[in-house]
Amino acid sequence: MDAVKAAQLDAGLARIRGRFIASLSDRIDGFYELLGGLKDSDRWQDVTGELRGTAHKLHGICGAVGFPDIGSTAARLEARIDDLAETPEEADRVEIRDLLNQLLDVMEQSLDAE
Repeated sequence: MDAVKAAQLDAGLARIRGRFIASLSDRIDGFYELLGGLKDSDRWQDVTGELRGTAHKLHGICGAVGFPDIGSTAARLEARIDDLAETPEEADRVEIRDLLNQLLDVMEQSLDAE
């Protein structure tokens, strides 16, 4: 790859990373809303479905934009949701909330570092 193409690629990745960083606050807010929704047992299935999809998307982009800690935490949350039984035990519910709180902590730390 020549220097011009490499510079263009770096600039494009920097723009994507910048947009990702700018979106972190909104993403965090969205996860907090889902965390609140997890307290409602009538909405558990819907909320965990949305949570899984959102974590999946986050996991997908984080490696490309240089946030591997967020990506790996999102992947753990996604995988744990995939492992849930249709009617999870209370310990499972607590674990999902704990994993989501861990994800929020990593996201907030990353935002503070930028």
